[in-house]
Amino acid sequence: MATTPQEFFSKNMKWFTLVFFILFLFKSIQGCNRNMGITITEKEYKHIIDSLEKKVDILQSENKNLTFELRLQSEKASAAEKQAEAIQSVAEKIKSNTTTTVNVRGAQDDTVKTKK
Repeated sequence: MATTPQEFFSKNMKWFTLVFFILFLFKSIQGCNRNMGITITEKEYKHIIDSLEKKVDILQSENKNLTFELRLQSEKASAAEKQAEAIQSVAEKIKSNTTTTVNVRGAQDDTVKTKK
């Protein structure tokens, strides 16, 4: 004899319940695994981001130090150029105020004095 759907469901209710319970457990475990994977990935990304931020801070600090050193060396170079110009100026003034005596052999009585 053919069974009606109501009789079939009532007769096999415990199997349906067992199958639905197993599917529920499977999906719960799958969801927990997915959440755990997301949590682990999130922690890894936070760790990477923190380490990159620390490196950026270190590089910015080094950049500031190098910029300061560059300015300092630039000022030293500028001061050295000014000092060289001052020495050149003094040398030119000394040269223009110096008298040179030229002695010619054979004419010992004649001396020529020139100003440069």
